[in-house]
Amino acid sequence: MNKVFVFANIGDTSKPPIGGGGQSSSRRVMKGFRDAGLEVVGLSRHYAHWEGKVAHIIEVLLFAVIDLVRIVFKLLKQNRKETIFYHMTFSGPLLPYEYIITKIVKCLGFKCVMYLQGGQFYYYYKIKGERYRRLFAKVLDMQELVQFEGKEGIDLSSSITTTPLSYFPSYSFNKDIPTNVPVRSAETVRLLYFGRIDPHKHVEIVIDCFELLCEHRDDVYLTIIGGPGSSKEYVNQIDKKILSSSHSSHIERYNLSPYEFIKEKMQTHHFFVFPTSEPCEGHSNSLSEAMSQGLIPIVSKHNFNGSIVGNGLLVVDELSAKAFADTIKRILDEGKMESLSRQMLERERELYSYDAVNPRIVKELKDL
Repeated sequence: MNKVFVFANIGDTSKPPIGGGGQSSSRRVMKGFRDAGLEVVGLSRHYAHWEGKVAHIIEVLLFAVIDLVRIVFKLLKQNRKETIFYHMTFSGPLLPYEYIITKIVKCLGFKCVMYLQGGQFYYYYKIKGERYRRLFAKVLDMQELVQFEGKEGIDLSSSITTTPLSYFPSYSFNKDIPTNVPVRSAETVRLLYFGRIDPHKHVEIVIDCFELLCEHRDDVYLTIIGGPGSSKEYVNQIDKKILSSSHSSHIERYNLSPYEFIKEKMQTHHFFVFPTSEPCEGHSNSLSEAMSQGLIPIVSKHNFNGSIVGNGLLVVDELSAKAFADTIKRILDEGKMESLSRQMLERERELYSYDAVNPRIVKELKDL
């Protein structure tokens, strides 16, 4: 197998990724495959953007049919003996659609591999009934291989399917991981959040955490980078909250920005504050990128966050500004910033870098 037909939320590759980490993840995976010598054919799943509940439902159903027709039309031109159908998906409410796609693709004679991005499938499996769980097991059974962003997904699925399961975490390219931890100012404490500005990301907690730290010291700064998620109104609320802050002169706010700009900002910041409760959250691109630059991630106890950072000190049990601020104060008081920063960078390089992940994944595909 030397050719991979990727169906995923790729988007317009001439523009920055939109809609969170899905497009970034898809593009990174495809680049990794190409760099390893695989031939990659990409077909982008339609990204729904029509506003209004009824309009959204119509759009999703309409383009589900259109995308399926496009898949069949393009696959008919591929060599079945050399090509894998590689489906990158967040699953959850898409599960029936994934079942239909897999059935049709297998009838066309292609081997199927599913990459479950994020943690939405994990969330849905917990809240849905037995009928949903049986369908999930059927979809897994039809695959030649199923890959997961989080080890928790493997733990959940290993008891319901005999299909081979694989751990495929989000990764950083080695060229973007410095050899040594960047030298940061010891005269300031800089907090950073970058990603979608979305209610489930709880950016308000990031700001309130900053405010609490400012009550104890005057050397704290905050930078927020990101475009709107599911609610433009929430973005407006966050921007108003920043403007009304008594410490607004210590806050920088940027909209959706290219990685090189974010990377430059990461060089000067100390903590990445990540109080997410997003049901889809998997191995966050932002979290991986922050760790790759030696930022100290302070994360919520949600989905895969704990197993990714691998240090209980950095995982906050309570989703509150005080709990996040207390964790940061403890690290500052105990003088652990330098050691934790080095630990995160080394963990990213050893477990979540291109060299650590991609060769194994490519071998798994070729072995099919």
